[in-house]
Amino acid sequence: MNQDALSPDRRRFLKLLGIGGLSAAALPLVRPALADATSPRRAIFVYIPNGCNPNSWHPTGTETNFQLPTMTQPLERVKQHCVFLQGIEMYGSGGTHEGGMRKVLTGGSGHSHGLGASLDVYLGNYFRNQSQRPFLNLGVIGNEWSKPITYGADGSPIPTEDNPLAVFETLFGSDAGNQSQNTRRLSVIDNALNEVNQLKARLGTIEREKLDYHLESLRTLERRLSTGDSGATCDTSGFNQQGFMVTSDAYGNEYMNHANAPIVGALQTDIAVRALACNLTRVVTLKWAYPVTPLAVPESGSSKPCHQASHDFDSHFDLIKAWFVDRFAILIEQLATYPDGNGTLLDNTVLFLCSELGHSSWHNHVNMPFVLAGGRAGGIQTGRYLTYDNAAHNKILVSIAQFMGVPINQFGNTDDTPGELPGLMG
Repeated sequence: MNQDALSPDRRRFLKLLGIGGLSAAALPLVRPALADATSPRRAIFVYIPNGCNPNSWHPTGTETNFQLPTMTQPLERVKQHCVFLQGIEMYGSGGTHEGGMRKVLTGGSGHSHGLGASLDVYLGNYFRNQSQRPFLNLGVIGNEWSKPITYGADGSPIPTEDNPLAVFETLFGSDAGNQSQNTRRLSVIDNALNEVNQLKARLGTIEREKLDYHLESLRTLERRLSTGDSGATCDTSGFNQQGFMVTSDAYGNEYMNHANAPIVGALQTDIAVRALACNLTRVVTLKWAYPVTPLAVPESGSSKPCHQASHDFDSHFDLIKAWFVDRFAILIEQLATYPDGNGTLLDNTVLFLCSELGHSSWHNHVNMPFVLAGGRAGGIQTGRYLTYDNAAHNKILVSIAQFMGVPINQFGNTDDTPGELPGLMG
C-alpha cells in the first residue's frame, strides 16, 4: 500500500483516537481510587536495544559482594533495589534481532507463526477489570512496526504509544467526575467510533491491527463514562516542566525527532510512574527505541548511532548502554519516592530490564543482559547477583506473573522444566 495514499484519513483517525487532536477536556479517562487496605502488585517491562558487551555488563564477585562494570555502573546508586542475572538464555530457534524481540516477553520460539500474548498483555488482561487501562505500551521512538515486543493473544503486534503529551491527556484529563460533561463526551466518542469504523474498511491489515488496539482504549473509556465511575483525582502537578510541545502532525512530529529522545523518555517515565501510583493500570511496557536503531544519544558522551556502536563493540557502545541503564535507575528512584501501603511503590512493583540480544555483535540469545528490580513486598530479595547455567528466561516471566498473584507455573513454550526462577524469592 502506498504509505501516503491515506495520509489525510490517517491523520484524521489519529485525531479521532486522541493521539493527534482530542484534548483532555474532550476525552478524559476516569481514575479509580487506590484501595486503602492492600496495595496492588504492578509490573514494568523496560526494553533497551541491541544487546550488550557481556564483559561490560555482567557483575563480578559474589552474590552479595559484587562490582558493576561500565554498562551497569549507573545502577550502583540503586544497587540495593536490583537483582543482577547472569547465565540466562532465551531458547528457541528464531535468531538475531527479530527472533529476540518475539521471544523476550512471549517466552516463544522466536518465529512469527504460533505467537501468543506477551506477558505484559497477558497480565493486563488478567487484571483488566481492576484498573482503567489493561496495560500501557509506551515508546521512545519505539513504534517501528516490524520489531515489536508486545503481542496480542492472537500473536498480532501491538504498537507503542510514542506521543507522551497525548498519553498524558488521555490518562489524566480534568473534570472526569462531571456526569453532564461525561454525557457530552460519550456523544463525541460515539461519533468517533462511527467514523473510525467507516475508515477501517479502507485500511490494510497492519493498519487495521493498529487501529483495533487504539479502539480498545476508546471502548474502555466509553464503558467507564457510561457507569459514572468517577474515582479519585490524581495529582498531575509538575508534569512537563520543560515545556515540551508537539505542534506538527503524526508524520513529522517532535516526539519522533531523535534529538528529543531524552525529554520524551523522561516524560514517558513520569507517566509510567504516575499511572501505576494512581492505579490507572497494573502493567507498563516502556520501549526505548528498537533493534537496529540509528538513534544516537549525544548526552551519553557518544556521537555514534546505537546499532553501529553495538557492532564496533568499543567504548562508544559502553557509553550508550550506560546512558540507557541510567534511565532505568531514574525510574527505580522515582518509584521509591511514592509511599504505597506499608512501603513504597517500588516495593509493590517488579521491574524487568531486558534486550533482544545477548552478545550484540554475535547476535545470540545466551547470557542475556537482564536485570530485575523492586518487588520486595512479594518476597523478591534484592541487592544480589545471581548466576545460572543457561536457565530458560521463561522462568523470569513465570516469576513476574507469580509476583503479581497470577497462579501459573509456565509461560511460553521453550522451557521444558516449568517453574519460577530458582533463588529469586526469599
